Amino acid sequence: MATPVDNITYSPLVPAPPPTVEVVQETPFDTGLAVRYSVANFGAQAVFTLLTTGMSFYLASYPQLNAQPALIGLLSNERALVAAVAQPIVGRASDRTRTRLGKRRPFMLVGVPLMAASLGILATHPPFWIMFALLSVAAFFLWVALDPYNALIADLFPASQRGRVGGILGLVQMLGSATFLIFAIKFWDHSESLVFAVTIAVLLLSFGFTFLTVKEPLEEQDAVPKPAVKRTRPRPSVYIRDVFRYREAVKYTLALVFFWLGNGGATPFLSLFGERALGLKQGDSFFLPLAFVFGTALLAVPAGLLADRIGRKRVLSAGLFLFGAAALIGSQTQGLTQAIVALFFVGMGNAGIGTMLTPLLADLIPHRRAAELIGLSSAVTSFAQPLGSVLAGEVVTIATASVGQNAAYRGAFIFAGILVIFSGLLLQRVQPGRPVPQD
Repeated sequence: MATPVDNITYSPLVPAPPPTVEVVQETPFDTGLAVRYSVANFGAQAVFTLLTTGMSFYLASYPQLNAQPALIGLLSNERALVAAVAQPIVGRASDRTRTRLGKRRPFMLVGVPLMAASLGILATHPPFWIMFALLSVAAFFLWVALDPYNALIADLFPASQRGRVGGILGLVQMLGSATFLIFAIKFWDHSESLVFAVTIAVLLLSFGFTFLTVKEPLEEQDAVPKPAVKRTRPRPSVYIRDVFRYREAVKYTLALVFFWLGNGGATPFLSLFGERALGLKQGDSFFLPLAFVFGTALLAVPAGLLADRIGRKRVLSAGLFLFGAAALIGSQTQGLTQAIVALFFVGMGNAGIGTMLTPLLADLIPHRRAAELIGLSSAVTSFAQPLGSVLAGEVVTIATASVGQNAAYRGAFIFAGILVIFSGLLLQRVQPGRPVPQD
């Protein structure tokens, strides 16, 4: 007896043809777009390198800070504590912004000029209290642009391509750091203002290039007018419960808190470690972060390619363990050559960390709230990194009583290594494959 299927009959002795399966091909990876998107990070990293390496010398030139390592560590930081409150608000605003320029690029127009103006004022060595007030908030101005910019990776690239984008981002970041450090090595001792001027120019040109050459994609929901939504008074407890639905992102952020505590503890003291523990000239101390930069640049792109094959969590874990172990070994180095080798390996570990931070977080959160939740994660970081600087500064102060101030700076790197390894251990509890609540 024949069997009807869609008004067509087939003999029971002749099998029906298999159902048609629609094959959806992923958009090919656009290397040019990834490079254009990454260029802004060139300028951002030049600024961060100025803050975390040059600023320690800059701050020590003020008599009020010369014997205050904890305060130097707090101020010479790429994070501002004010960001811990403001960054989630900026991210939420970006997710909800609808303009002809898009929802991310308008924030670049605000944050970048403010950061450039701040650096211009700082270059003049203003009176102490003006400098103190400005440095307390200056880094946040750049993060006004950076959190929406980081969220743009989820708008432009599918999840399967973000490892490669992270690799390019990491390489461009290190080129930005190298540009600053090369100028600092040559000019810092006798023309500090020129280093500031070059950093400002690089910041404006790099963000300007990305702003002009990368257009935000128009999402379908952006093209349809949305009905008016009655605004209700925000309830912090409800909001926190809502955020905790993204359990893997919460666990990820907790793990990375310890990385940023350790990173914040070591980075601001790297130049002072070279000058005081190793006896280097200030200009020569910049060779230490330069070795770190070269180590990161060498593995940044391979780390991104590998992450798309074996998983971003594995690459990030390897980076954390290598970073922590090399920091512990580096704390005991004697002389410039040994320190350069140690910092090169720390940089290799950083290649697996820096290239994966945003791509892996983007995998753990819904696209529609990308900037808000990236901003919230950055807010936690903005608290952890300066806190790490203060704690490491206290370690230096305590160690000074027993080993003297110069040798005490080694304690900052022991502090960093232990915390970064612990961060890697906590990361093992994160499960990126779990479904992300979308509601």
